[in-house]
Amino acid sequence: MGWRTVYIASKSKLSYKSNHLLIQTNTETKQMSLNQIDSVVISTTQAVITGYLVAKLVEKDIKVIFCSENHNPCAELCGYNSNNNRNKNIDMQISWSLPSKENLWMDIVTNKMRNQIDLLKLNNSKTEDLEEELSSVVENDQSNREAVIARKYFQRLFGEDYTRGTESNITAMLNYGYTILLSTVNQEIVAQGYLTQLGIHHHSLINDFNLSSDLMEPFRQFIDLKVIEKKDFEFNEYTKFELIDVLNKEIKYAGKTYHLRNAITKHVHDCLEFLNGERDSIHSVVMPNEV
Repeated sequence: MGWRTVYIASKSKLSYKSNHLLIQTNTETKQMSLNQIDSVVISTTQAVITGYLVAKLVEKDIKVIFCSENHNPCAELCGYNSNNNRNKNIDMQISWSLPSKENLWMDIVTNKMRNQIDLLKLNNSKTEDLEEELSSVVENDQSNREAVIARKYFQRLFGEDYTRGTESNITAMLNYGYTILLSTVNQEIVAQGYLTQLGIHHHSLINDFNLSSDLMEPFRQFIDLKVIEKKDFEFNEYTKFELIDVLNKEIKYAGKTYHLRNAITKHVHDCLEFLNGERDSIHSVVMPNEV
């Protein structure tokens, strides 16, 4: 069984040669042993894949996920004789206990609120009242301190008149950046053999990504930080690229330095292990001490 997730994000041709995946672009050719690969995420619609490679990936039980134009998973390869890892994982997901889900959500939402406060401090905004709100969070955030802090948080970042429903370049940047985060978390959850629809806190019947919406929360503030930096810019191709590039930002997670994309991989894995009873706690996502 392999351990690597291969992301295909640009125009390329995927083919097979001597038990290796070949990735050909306009400028180079890379190869990787199929024995090292756990899953392949094709996050661009500009990639082509040969039928022979498809057959070999299925034979090796390597998960292949195809994404739509908005980079969200839209399909995956399912071999007729694949093993039952995904079915087993989904069975465990359906059986996650309510206390485990509530405990994980408490850790996630507390992490998010702490990051919001830390970002306000970086922005030289007052935080004393928000820290008081955070200290009064009860089990499973039943008093909804998250919403109280979020309202004040956005107003202090972007002005007293600002709300998330305001149509502006700031809102467009936030929405775009959050969508990039969501699609990245979607890809990780699917790659690890779970359903994005079954959340631990979000339970909307019209949201295909409830679990992703839960697990992405502590990473939103890295998008917010970039939008603060670009808030006076137009929402155009340049700012879109800057928001996508947040995934390459180096951050601290579990005492180590990761690119944000890789920290998401680790965070999703840790959260799923917690829900499956395979670990007692998860690590916090940490904001930088300085911009």
